[in-house]
Amino acid sequence: MTRNFLLKVFVLLLLIPFIHACTSGRILVREDDLLHVKARLEAGEKRQEAQLEKMDRLLEGYEIQYQLMLQNVVERIRYFEFLEDIIRDAHADSSHKLTRLSSLLVSEPASHLSMEPGFNTISTEKLLVGEIEKVRLTPPGRVFHARIDTGATTSSLDARDIESFERDGCAWVRFKVAEHEDESLHELEKPVERYVRVLQSSSEKADRRPVIKLQFQLGPIEMIDEFTLVDRKHLDYQVLIGRNILKDLMVVDVAQQFVVPLPESERDENDTP
Repeated sequence: MTRNFLLKVFVLLLLIPFIHACTSGRILVREDDLLHVKARLEAGEKRQEAQLEKMDRLLEGYEIQYQLMLQNVVERIRYFEFLEDIIRDAHADSSHKLTRLSSLLVSEPASHLSMEPGFNTISTEKLLVGEIEKVRLTPPGRVFHARIDTGATTSSLDARDIESFERDGCAWVRFKVAEHEDESLHELEKPVERYVRVLQSSSEKADRRPVIKLQFQLGPIEMIDEFTLVDRKHLDYQVLIGRNILKDLMVVDVAQQFVVPLPESERDENDTP
């Protein structure tokens, strides 16, 4: 018991200076020191917030630059794909023209390239055609008013309700062709020769169009060639004749229209004067 009493007295002696300091207004940490520390902490927090805002702005700028670079890459890829399609079409067009011209010169040069009386010609013996001409397409075996366009790589036909499908492992397309007069529709099915990508000035996205072969007649020239299928109901003419048909065979005088008449024996009931 004496030992415990002595221990309590010793602890009390140790606490006397601390109790005296507290009662006299002197504490271990002064309030001014606490306020100073708080001010420094707040200043540090503001500096950190400013640095975080700066980093956010930098990250936002990097994100914008990344999006612009990504958009530029996508546009370049799209442009290169468009160029690739143009080169492929030009190669196919050249090969097709060489094969056709060779066949015409070797087998039947007179029946396809001879100019009958009454047709306008130039010194090169190519058929002179106007900006708008009558052409017969088979199928459907009807006469259409066609716009002659030297700027188009491939000829084009107005097709409605285009539907792709497969037959015997090959790509086919089902579509409808409207009559020139009453807009009645003829449903046709043709094998797809290939697909082309056409970049329109009104759209950033390339349009993928099927290409088929049709027999056509323009004046004394009758042959089979390629046509792309696209909805042209918003345009004035259902058929567009491009360079794949004009090349090596015709020249265009845009100041004239309906220069070349269809042969009398080949006129259809829908062939209006």
